[in-house]
Amino acid sequence: MYGIIRYYKYDKADGPAIAKAWREKFTPIVKAEEGFVEYHWIDTGDGEGGSMSIFDSKEAAEASTFLAGGFLQDHLKDLLKTPPHIIEGEL
Repeated sequence: MYGIIRYYKYDKADGPAIAKAWREKFTPIVKAEEGFVEYHWIDTGDGEGGSMSIFDSKEAAEASTFLAGGFLQDHLKDLLKTPPHIIEGEL
């Protein structure tokens, strides 16, 4: 198993819109990927949030990073203040 945590900063007023986009638009995309195990979005309520993803292999996890990058560019680039900080590794 392989996990990825992506940490983001944004205006806390945008938190609900960002969470909704991840939940309603990105989650179905990543769930359809081969090797997908689990995905969760976390919003602190203070302008910080992140995702936790689990896959059955490093290759599947890396493919999700590509998908997430494209999703950010297409849907959230104007709402996120910085590129994500990514932590990943074997579980």
